[in-house]
Amino acid sequence: MIKLISFILILFMGFQGAVALDNQVFHLMVYGDSLSAGYRLPEKDAFYSQLEQALKDKGYSNIAVLNLSKSGETTSGGVDRIHNALTYKPDAVLLELGINDALRGVEVATIQKNLETMIVTFQAAGAPVLLIGMQVPPVKDKAYQEEFNEMYQHLAQKYDLILYPFFMNGLFDYTLGQLNFNTAYLQSDRVHPTKDGVQVMVKNILPTVQKFLHQFQ
Repeated sequence: MIKLISFILILFMGFQGAVALDNQVFHLMVYGDSLSAGYRLPEKDAFYSQLEQALKDKGYSNIAVLNLSKSGETTSGGVDRIHNALTYKPDAVLLELGINDALRGVEVATIQKNLETMIVTFQAAGAPVLLIGMQVPPVKDKAYQEEFNEMYQHLAQKYDLILYPFFMNGLFDYTLGQLNFNTAYLQSDRVHPTKDGVQVMVKNILPTVQKFLHQFQ
């Protein structure tokens, strides 16, 4: 009888511990550029805000999405800011950088090195990374486009990361080698998403983010 009571107490204590862990706030950091920072959008309409609400609607009641994205950010800027970002103690990171480098013609090898530095630094701090890829529009030569687009796949394979291949999926389509875009979802600059454009982006990336978060449950 004593053994049975002890066993029940152990189970109860273990269950209580699991509940306490689930009740902690989980800090998911978005670390990117203007596309995730909400350029010219009210805070409530920005990617990080809409993502947090979408996750809460899916039952992630204790999640807090932290916005550490910065308009105009490059991968070198991301490296420079990373130690400050770590002071927010993220539990996990959505890393979305690289396109501003590409549009400036930075060598892909340099972009990749910077992304690797950030991935390794976040991982060493105990914050797993979901890598968000971008694609170069057909304003660059084809060889550069291919090298840049494939870079994210190489990084995901090397560091065993979950990869979301194209952040602007649903807003841009470069598959035909042309700059095709959906003006209904883009601001007047035809680069940054509107509120509705962000909604499409969140809807498309949400299953991948849920897959990423599953490892913490």
